Amino acid sequence: MVANVQTPYREHDLRAVLQLLADGYCVAVVGLSNFGKSTLLRSLQSSSAAEYFHSLTDSPALFVYVDCNRMLELSPRGFFEATLRAVLEALPAEAAALREAVDMHYQTVVAPPNDFAAPLAFNDALMALVEEDSRRVILLLDEFDEVLTGIEPRILLNLRALRDKYGTDLSYVIASVVPPSQSRPDEHIVEFAEMFAVGKYYLGPLSEEDTRRMAAELFTAADDALDDPEGDFIVQEAGGHPVLIEAVARILLQVESGAPQPYQQKAFDLAYEALENDRLILEELTHLWDQLSPQEQQAVIDFSLSGRLTDEARQRLQRRGLLRGGDQPQLFGQLFARFARRKALARRGVPRGVWVDTDAGEVWVDGVPVPTLTELEYRLLLLLYGRLDKICDKYQLVEAVWGQEYIDEVDDARIEKLVSRLRTKLEDHPDAARYLITVRGRGYKLSSVPETPS
Repeated sequence: MVANVQTPYREHDLRAVLQLLADGYCVAVVGLSNFGKSTLLRSLQSSSAAEYFHSLTDSPALFVYVDCNRMLELSPRGFFEATLRAVLEALPAEAAALREAVDMHYQTVVAPPNDFAAPLAFNDALMALVEEDSRRVILLLDEFDEVLTGIEPRILLNLRALRDKYGTDLSYVIASVVPPSQSRPDEHIVEFAEMFAVGKYYLGPLSEEDTRRMAAELFTAADDALDDPEGDFIVQEAGGHPVLIEAVARILLQVESGAPQPYQQKAFDLAYEALENDRLILEELTHLWDQLSPQEQQAVIDFSLSGRLTDEARQRLQRRGLLRGGDQPQLFGQLFARFARRKALARRGVPRGVWVDTDAGEVWVDGVPVPTLTELEYRLLLLLYGRLDKICDKYQLVEAVWGQEYIDEVDDARIEKLVSRLRTKLEDHPDAARYLITVRGRGYKLSSVPETPS
């Protein structure tokens, strides 16, 4: 009977990586930051993952998680020290003799008597580990990007040489933003990258099922329960990005959770506005964007504006986890889609004044995106935008925003309140409006050029 892999999320991904290892490959888990590479590598350390690997190979394995962020310095000795420290932490207490041998080499790495002692001690420690432990040794090298791009190539060549010596008795799983073959233009890295040519595994956002499960756990931790509309909202906005899931859930818990059903849509409108103005979300989206190559950024922009991509660009974005779907693909989450569209419009050059992108439902004033509008605010703006520089009276406004049947029910105070809310979002100084102008006794107009307040 095949053991079940018990992990909070990504059971499919975990099984796939274990199968690649069982088939004898080293594995490069490639994915953008905060997509969950570290969580996946840590899950490989679990007892259930070891049992599943054993069921595939009939061989036990020692999984050693190495967090390369714990390197004291980006140098060979820094890498040796972090790796052997992780080995010592992974070895069980009953392996006293092996622990003692590895620790002796570790101490040499920490305080080497000469320049050659540290690399020799590192090799001796790994050789002792592979030859004296009855299990296969699998090093899980997390946060490996700086090592790939900044460490001396001979260290990578040495890892390749140890793999060639021991074969599947010594395997590597690395986690990086780009495949090792694309990490740096260095001929010496080719031999190291060859180990991962077959075992590249691209990690995308969480599945919808895992997204809902993660969101439900966040709500439970806040003494609340996730309902279906809230789950739909989180799936749509975050698109399976773990950090964005947490951020959207946090905002929903603040502004929407527990709202009575008749007011839930209004609460969602408030949540949309909070999402667009949340500093942490903006930082995460910017970080995500900055990791893309110029070619990938351009492909996202092209898709945002036209919905079209070359086959090569489509495949690249799908591998990156940025694009989902088959015949009708879409960017992985609405938060990222709106961010990408803003990037596209900024590159194209948004005109000064009030500008409405009716395809995306986004509004800009003097090149700056405004907070998300409620449905009534957006209807009002579309009426005024469609009659730019022309006065709209009360009857036109009520018919366009509420519907003709409300002509006799919507009073002036209700109209003024709606106009005031919209003005607050469009104007830097609502009390001295430059674009959304009140024409006393006649109605309202949207000016194509800023007016000087009287």
